[in-house]
Amino acid sequence: MYQSILVGIDFSDTSVETVRWAVSRFPEAEIALFHSIEPLGVPGYLVREFGSKLDIVRERDLDARANLEEIARQCGIEARIEVRAGWPPEALAAVSEEIRAQLVVVGAHQKRMWQSDELGNTCVAIVRKATVPVLVWRPIRQERDKTILAALDLRDGSAPIAATAARYAAYFDARLLLLHAMPGTLQAYLRAVSSPTKVEETLRRIEQRARAEALDRIPEDLREQLDTQVSIVRGRPIVNHILTTAEAEAVDLIVIGKYHAPAFTERVLLGGITRQVIQGANCSVLTVPV
Repeated sequence: MYQSILVGIDFSDTSVETVRWAVSRFPEAEIALFHSIEPLGVPGYLVREFGSKLDIVRERDLDARANLEEIARQCGIEARIEVRAGWPPEALAAVSEEIRAQLVVVGAHQKRMWQSDELGNTCVAIVRKATVPVLVWRPIRQERDKTILAALDLRDGSAPIAATAARYAAYFDARLLLLHAMPGTLQAYLRAVSSPTKVEETLRRIEQRARAEALDRIPEDLREQLDTQVSIVRGRPIVNHILTTAEAEAVDLIVIGKYHAPAFTERVLLGGITRQVIQGANCSVLTVPV
C-alpha cells in the first residue's frame, strides 16, 4: 500500500509500539525512523569542566541514533535513521519531503493533556506542517472486527477522503462507515423558504442525494467488495457526530480531510473540526490532504 513510511519517535512506549504496528501492517514498505533534538540548556558546571570541547548536540545526536537503531533491531527491520535538530513538527515535515515519504506515522499518548498553544500540541502541529497523509496512531484496544470511519463533508475536491478510507478498509479487511453531517441550519432554512408541509419531504430527498453522493466517492473497483454503511446525520455540531459515532461503533480509524490553505490561515482551518477530532478521538486518526 505504501513504499515509504516515516515514523516519528520520542522514545516513549507509545512511539515504540507505533513502529511495531507500522512494520506489522505494512511489511513491504521502507521504514524510516525519525527523532528531533530540541534546544537544551547546558548546565554551567559542564561548560566549565569541558569548555570548548563540549558538544552536547553531537552527544545527543549519537545517543538518539543508537536508540533508534536498537528499536529497528528489536522490530527486525533495517530502517533508515534520521535525527535532526529543531522543533519536531518542522524537522519531521522537512525530512518527510526529503525522503519522499508517502505516509507519516506518529503515536499519540492516551493521556490527552492537550495544550492550547501550537508548541504544546505536537500531533496537531505535525498534521499542519506535513504535505502527505499523517496517521495519528493510538493503540488498538482489542482484537476484533475492524471498522473505519470516513468523515465526509462532500464538498468539491474532497473525494480523496472517501477513496483513502475505502482503500484502507480493503487493505485491512474492515467495515467502512461513511459519515456526513448535514448543516445544522438546513431545517430552519427550509422552514423559512418553503411551506411547512414540504420541509420533511425536502429533507428526505436531500438526505438521499447526500447518501448517493457519499457512495459515489468510493472507487468503482472497491464498491462491490466492501461492507459499506452510510450515515447521514444533522442537528448537532459536526465534531460531536464524528466522535460519538466513533465511540458507538467502536471505530479503529477515523479518516478526515486536511484542507490546503495559505500559511496565515492554516491555524484557523486546522483549529476547527480536524483539530478537535485529533484531540478528542480515542482511536487512530488519518488526515488526508485535499
